[in-house]
Amino acid sequence: MFLAWFYYSRARHKERLMLIEKGINPDNLSSIQKQAGPPLGLKVGIVIIGLSIGLTIISVLVRFNALGGGNATPLAIIGLSLGVSLVISNRYTKS
Repeated sequence: MFLAWFYYSRARHKERLMLIEKGINPDNLSSIQKQAGPPLGLKVGIVIIGLSIGLTIISVLVRFNALGGGNATPLAIIGLSLGVSLVISNRYTKS
């Protein structure tokens, strides 16, 4: 986590320096970026919620021995829940 934060901050700092060298005020760009749309964290959060729902469904099915011995069933449930969450994330962040 620290390394991700470190490289993100470093990249932002370099980007600000490049904008200043070109004569552009980086403070004016921050208002434009805020209007750009929902942050990436919202999309990632929706996908993580979809994954959690899929894992919860699998754990309930395992608890009641309802999977029937199929090895592909848990993978299919996770794929379906992730796919639905990606579609919801895409629809939600477009508007």
